[in-house]
Amino acid sequence: MRYLTQKGDVLDAVCALHYGVGNFDLAKVYDVNIGLAAHGPVLPAGVEIELPEQVAPQTQTDMIRLVD
Repeated sequence: MRYLTQKGDVLDAVCALHYGVGNFDLAKVYDVNIGLAAHGPVLPAGVEIELPEQVAPQTQTDMIRLVD
């Protein structure tokens, strides 16, 4: 899906609306949108963003306990 930014959009909020809160990995979105990070955290209006189908975050690894 493609999204055209509005003035003041931030990528986290755009992804949360599209994928659901916590169901996305920003690194994967940046990977398919070369140069997007150069716009900074607050995006200007008119930037086209490709939102890929599958960008779920990596599964959490087991926690290491330092003390038993």
